[in-house]
Amino acid sequence: MILLIAAIIGALLLTSIPQRISDYIDYAICKVTTQGDCPPPGGDQADTPRDEDFVPPRCEVYQLQERAGYSMYIGIFKFGDEYAFMEQQMADGTYRLTLMPHNFELGVEGKAFQVRGEGGDNVQLGAEAKIGAYLRAGVGDTWIFDDREQAMSFKDDIIENQQAMESMSRNPGMGLYYWLNPPPEIPDPGITTATLRLEAGANAETGAGVKTSQGEQYFDVGTGINGKFRLGGQVAVRTDRRDPDNVLTGTAYQFDGQLGVGTEIAGAGSENLTNWTGGMRVMRDSEGRPVEIVYTTTVEDTLISKDRLGGRGRTGKGGLKGRDGDTTLQETRTTITLDTPEEQAIAEEYLREEGATGIPALAFSQLFDDGESLLNEPPPGASDFERLMYEQATVANTTQVRTIDSDTFGGRVALGLGLGAKVTVESSEADTVEAEYLGAPRPGGTRGFVEFPACVSQRE
Repeated sequence: MILLIAAIIGALLLTSIPQRISDYIDYAICKVTTQGDCPPPGGDQADTPRDEDFVPPRCEVYQLQERAGYSMYIGIFKFGDEYAFMEQQMADGTYRLTLMPHNFELGVEGKAFQVRGEGGDNVQLGAEAKIGAYLRAGVGDTWIFDDREQAMSFKDDIIENQQAMESMSRNPGMGLYYWLNPPPEIPDPGITTATLRLEAGANAETGAGVKTSQGEQYFDVGTGINGKFRLGGQVAVRTDRRDPDNVLTGTAYQFDGQLGVGTEIAGAGSENLTNWTGGMRVMRDSEGRPVEIVYTTTVEDTLISKDRLGGRGRTGKGGLKGRDGDTTLQETRTTITLDTPEEQAIAEEYLREEGATGIPALAFSQLFDDGESLLNEPPPGASDFERLMYEQATVANTTQVRTIDSDTFGGRVALGLGLGAKVTVESSEADTVEAEYLGAPRPGGTRGFVEFPACVSQRE
């Protein structure tokens, strides 16, 4: 046996073989000759991170959402309320239900310009532009369940309970009814998010109006070209109670924009919209230490078909509007989890250097990020936070296809200041059709994307 092992060692010295194979041969010889503990083959490679260690903590497989709300108009002012309910399946198998019973809106709208001209007998051509600014406030509660069956067993109870709370807040007399008929008990939400949003935008359109030979006023026939532009920003405060012994709080900043153009003929037409969103969220523990930083980037392209019944005259406008469309949404979500005091200190220093105005600027910069900055090891002289991001951050790139169905009822009447009301109901479904995540750092200082089938929807 000793002579055989000596012969093998001699052959290894004289023969050029791959290092990985040589490591396994050394391990086998060690086990035969010592019968004791031997270093695993590959040496330090046993501690090399695997792609599986970098699976993102959150990735949405599909989403179902329903919205209903109203808007009231008095002169140039607009205010309203909205109810929304969302269901989500995540890649880790969990299921989320989110209810947003309070989503208040206050706004100001006005005309930037309006021009009119004759286009022939009984035809009027024109163009106008409107500008507006809106302030929205919302509160949402999220319940997280281990699977869909568990979530569905609570869904109706959650809606009924929240409707009871809403009724009692608006009508104290309902308290007696629910005292006699108590709503079902539901678990406390795992996450609560309060959002304050400010946006401003402009809509411009050209169109045609007609009148009969005996008529005195023109009637809008729903034919023309329209365009829109919007910029918005929001701040959200999040409370995560999933671990009662370690309640987390966080602040998120988001910036977004929209461009759109559409056409309409006899009340029917289409509209193409593009939305960009960039955001950043910092979560902190009960001691105020940063434990997670999340960056998000989304680009959404939507093609909408529209139908409108009704029109506009000199004294007002009204009718029914229907919208349905298909959306392609691409999202990049980057997450860095800070587990040790050293990592938290590095992140805190990074946040301190950015300052109060730097964090919103970082959120805005996410409008143009796709995760490629983490594909290569930072160069010499890079900050500790850059190196930490390269070594530990997770990145998910997903593509979703969404369908939207929306109907709006209402109108406005020009009586002095002008009065109006609008009711909107909307439903949407979104399925992830492509997903990938950023794998582990590799020898040579690179990282590459890996397919993420667990985040692709199989729903039919």
